[in-house]
Amino acid sequence: MQQEKFIEEVARRLRQLFTNSKLGMQIPVVERHRLEGFMQAGIFFGLNSKTELAQLMEEIHIEVFGKTIAERKAHAPHAWVFEEIDYRPYETPTYVRNQ
Repeated sequence: MQQEKFIEEVARRLRQLFTNSKLGMQIPVVERHRLEGFMQAGIFFGLNSKTELAQLMEEIHIEVFGKTIAERKAHAPHAWVFEEIDYRPYETPTYVRNQ
């Protein structure tokens, strides 16, 4: 039951985010991060796996945009909602980076 409610809520949030993006609305960074955190919480609590949520995201993206995430990313890289952030520079302690 909890897993079903979680999936429904993730789907609702993804659909809303993708629909707003399709309408040309600027998606606040905080909203994207909130959704990513929500999905991570579901993974943490064992409600779903990262693979299952990625598949759900792909399905909803196709539903809203009519193309896969990779296809949309290739045609409009600036419009892609979930950018990959490279956190490697922060793996070194601050006191070492600031020297």
